[in-house]
Amino acid sequence: MRNINASIDIINVFVFQSGDLTVIGILVDADLILELLMNRNQLLEDISELFDQAQPLIKMYVTDFGWEKICAYANRFQNSHIAQLVIDWLKEKVDVCTVDKNVLQQARLSPIQDFESAVEYACAMYQEFYAVVTHRYQDFVTAPEQFLIWSVADLQTRTSLEAQFQATTVNFSKTERYSC
Repeated sequence: MRNINASIDIINVFVFQSGDLTVIGILVDADLILELLMNRNQLLEDISELFDQAQPLIKMYVTDFGWEKICAYANRFQNSHIAQLVIDWLKEKVDVCTVDKNVLQQARLSPIQDFESAVEYACAMYQEFYAVVTHRYQDFVTAPEQFLIWSVADLQTRTSLEAQFQATTVNFSKTERYSC
């Protein structure tokens, strides 16, 4: 599995600024979100932490196809009020990025066998996100090495490191400067 090299990557990141914070853009595998919504397996605790701890240091995205899939499942909940609450909660945590014909063409040419994963990977590359987060690493095994594929644990490590880095940066900016 490709792990993050935290000590080097913390500085060499494609990021954007949000006020005083540096924010990393990542694409979250829609199936990972579905695992949370459907309350499946042992992933629930890890995925819940992913949403709660990552912001505001890491901005999460999902493809528009993934969003439609998530909404389709949520709208089939027995209680439509709960479905709307879930959708609203997700809207606060995740932004949607559009998959256009260029992304689909790149996905079609991708060595990644699973087409949905190839679309997510191509979208992340096109949008210049930093990584794809998934619970099914095996779907991305054939992805080119130039891009990071993270597990939930990798994302949690990165979130922790970013928080430490931001705290250090804030502390440095608040130190008084003395002159002789």
